[in-house]
Amino acid sequence: MNNLNEYLGGRIFNTTELNDEQIELLLSIGGKKINAIENNVCQRCLMMVKNNSKLIYCRSCINLGRISERDQLIISPAEALFSDRSPSLQWSGELTIMQKKASEELIMAYNTGVNHLVWAVTGAGKTEMTYPLIERIISDGKRVAFCSPRVDVCIELFPRIQAAFPQVSIGLFHGKSEETYSLTQIMISTVHQLIKFDKAFDVLIIDEVDSYPLAGNEMLEKAIYKAKRPTGNLVFLSATPPKRLIKDVENKKITISKLYQRFHTYPLPQPKCHMLFKSSDYFRINPRIKLKIKKLIENNERFMLFFPKIPAMLKFSESLKIIFPELSFVDVSSKDEQRLDKVSQFRKKEIQAILTTTILERGVTFKNITVIVIDADAKEFSKTALIQIAGRAGRAKESYDDEVHFYYQSYNRQVKQACSEIKYLNRQASK
Repeated sequence: MNNLNEYLGGRIFNTTELNDEQIELLLSIGGKKINAIENNVCQRCLMMVKNNSKLIYCRSCINLGRISERDQLIISPAEALFSDRSPSLQWSGELTIMQKKASEELIMAYNTGVNHLVWAVTGAGKTEMTYPLIERIISDGKRVAFCSPRVDVCIELFPRIQAAFPQVSIGLFHGKSEETYSLTQIMISTVHQLIKFDKAFDVLIIDEVDSYPLAGNEMLEKAIYKAKRPTGNLVFLSATPPKRLIKDVENKKITISKLYQRFHTYPLPQPKCHMLFKSSDYFRINPRIKLKIKKLIENNERFMLFFPKIPAMLKFSESLKIIFPELSFVDVSSKDEQRLDKVSQFRKKEIQAILTTTILERGVTFKNITVIVIDADAKEFSKTALIQIAGRAGRAKESYDDEVHFYYQSYNRQVKQACSEIKYLNRQASK
C-alpha cells in the first residue's frame, strides 16, 4: 500500500471498501475492526438504526456509503508523528488588545483541556484569534481540525490558514472536493467529514456553530465529539451562539471569550430600513428598490442582494436582466452546482453584483460592497440570519462604512430584533 497516508488518522472504513491487503496492513499497524451496527447503533455516525426491514442498515449516514448489520468497520490508528516543531506561524498581521485577550483565553482553555466558546461579532477576526492556539498545537506535535458546516466557509478559510502556516501540512476536505484525503496536521473540512473519524483530533475548532446544517443536527453534533480525542478539547466560534452553548457557559461547563468590536474597531453597519407599500416584485422590481439599484450601477458600486427563497431570487434575476441589461451579475443558491465558481467571480470583481439566498449569509468576506435584503420580513430570515447578512458589510478597514438596506412590507419581530441587537452590540463596543 503505497498511499498509506490516505488511510491513517483515525479514519473509519467499511471493510467492503478495502481489499484484503489493505485490511491486513491496517490491522497490523494498530487498526481496530468492529461491527458496523452494534445494539442498533451505527458505529460510524452513532445514530440509532431502526429495525424495519429485512436487512438492517443505517439511513442517517447513507450518503457516505451504505452500512448494514452484516458489515464491519475498520478504524485506522489515530496516532501520528509530526516531527518538525519549529515556529510555524508566519502571519504578518497583529491582534488588537481584545483579540489578544481572547487568544490567550483560548490557549488557557487548551492547556486545561476545557471546551471554549468565542462569542464575537461578525468581522471581529475570529479566525486570526485562533492562530496562536494553532501554533501552540503544532509546536506540541498535535493535530487540529478547523471545521464549518458550510463548504463556502471552508474554501475561504483554506488559503488564509495555509498562508499563515506555510510549512505545516494542511488539507481541505468537503463533499465537493476533488482532493484525495491524506493525513495532515491541520485539517480544514465541513463538519460532515467528521463522521468519518474516531478519536482523531487533539483540538477541533468549529466555526459558525449556530449555522445550518449543524444547528440542531444530532448526528453532526455527535460527530464532533466522536472525532475528538478523549483528552482533547473543542473551540466554538460564533457571532450568534445557540442557546445550549450559552447555557453551558452559565453552568460553567465551558469557558467563554466575548468580543463586541470588529478588528478594525469601527462599529457594525446599522441597517437602513425601507417600508414597501407594494410587493418587492411590483412592476417587476419595486420602484424603491429599482431606484437604489440604478444608483449603485451608475456609481459602479458592487452589491449583494439577499432573497428568502430561490424562486423569488430567480424571478428577480430575470427582471434585472430586462430592466438593467448593462449590469453584470450572477445568482447563486444551495442547489447551484456552479456556486463556488460564481462566488469566485464576485470575489475577483469580475461582476458587479451577486444575488443569493441565505447560503451566503455568513463565512464569506468581500470588500467595499452594499448589502441589500429583499423581503427582510419573510419567515426564512430569522433575527440571526439578518444579523449575519448585515455582517457581510463593512468588514474591511478601508470600507468599514458599507451600507446595509432592509426592504420589507412589515416591520416585524425579526427585523426589529436584528436592528436592536446590532445597536446593542455597537453600544457595548463603545464602552
